[in-house]
Parts: sequence; C-alpha cells; structure tokens
Amino acid sequence: MNEQQAPDAELAKIRSEATSWLAKMAKAQHRPEVEPRRPEHEAMTPAKTQ
Repeated sequence: MNEQQAPDAELAKIRSEATSWLAKMAKAQHRPEVEPRRPEHEAMTPAKTQ
C-alpha cells in the first residue's frame, strides 16, 4: 500500500503502533550505565603505542 492511498486514520494508527513498539524495544534493552574510566581501569589496558 502506498502512503498516498492510505487514509489518514490508518496512517495515524500505524504510526502510533510503530511508536509504541519502538518504546517497548527501547525499554527491553537494559543497557548498563557506562561509568567514566577510573585509573585502575587504565592499569589493565595495554599502553597505546603512537
């Protein structure tokens, strides 16, 4: 189906379903909070050679 052929109500319904699906997916991805690197982390990382 072409976007021009779909009635506005149908488009609004699809758009709201997509929005809620994206929100659900975003909540499902429990990304760990990234902490700033501390000096003890630097000690575990091999020195960068320039």
